[in-house]
Amino acid sequence: MKQLTSIELQDKIQKGDTFLLDMFATWCGPCKVLLKNLENLSSSSDELPMEVFSFDIDSDRDFTMELGVRSVPTVKVFKDGKEVYSKPGVQSSEQIRSLMESI
Repeated sequence: MKQLTSIELQDKIQKGDTFLLDMFATWCGPCKVLLKNLENLSSSSDELPMEVFSFDIDSDRDFTMELGVRSVPTVKVFKDGKEVYSKPGVQSSEQIRSLMESI
């Protein structure tokens, strides 16, 4: 899973790409749990319905605030240049796969 910079993330949003974004912090314990769930999902033999990226909230605090992130981990999905899903907290691999398939 590739970690995006704020410039790369802004570019993906502006292009209208569909992707899931893991908003995390290096100091966050629950973020590590979500990361493992995402890695397990990515390493499964099934192809994922969209790309998965991560973004370190401490790398650009102003942009993090623009995205409305108030706690980590937060999972967001972007489609056609808009945020279509946002939920804080740890989610299981099954929950994330189900979310991806529903969008």
